[in-house]
Amino acid sequence: MQTSQDLKKLVRDKYAEIAVQDKSQNLTSCCGAGGCSTEVYNIMTDDYEAVEGYQPEGDLGLGCGLPTKFANIKPGDTVIDLGSGAGNDCFIARHETGPEGKVIGIDFTEPMVEKARVNAEKLGFNNVEFRFGDIEQMPVANDSCQCGSEQLCA
Repeated sequence: MQTSQDLKKLVRDKYAEIAVQDKSQNLTSCCGAGGCSTEVYNIMTDDYEAVEGYQPEGDLGLGCGLPTKFANIKPGDTVIDLGSGAGNDCFIARHETGPEGKVIGIDFTEPMVEKARVNAEKLGFNNVEFRFGDIEQMPVANDSCQCGSEQLCA
């Protein structure tokens, strides 16, 4: 039986491989660019390209739907994206927060964090930050993410 640490390592190693390959190479992944079902609607096949803020550099085709569509992000918000990969959802969230907001992406795969940082730097996105860390012990201060009076992050 595998431990949770073994499973995390397996996932981390696979995503490290994906981080250095082209989007077209991961078409066979269930959460990859090709989706996994043509018979029923699958949120994993949502197309980001028409979404404002979309940046192809951050899209490895690994998303599982369009979370920013339902997040009610407002200008000035601080958003934390868990499992941020190469930055796709962070870049879309950045569009919603505007220049006065902040977006923090957290991923536990170092090559993904590196790729996301390079993408943000190339795009000149100064209010998007990528941190290496495990979402079970997020590398953010308590109470660092709030939306109005509603607490979003512990």
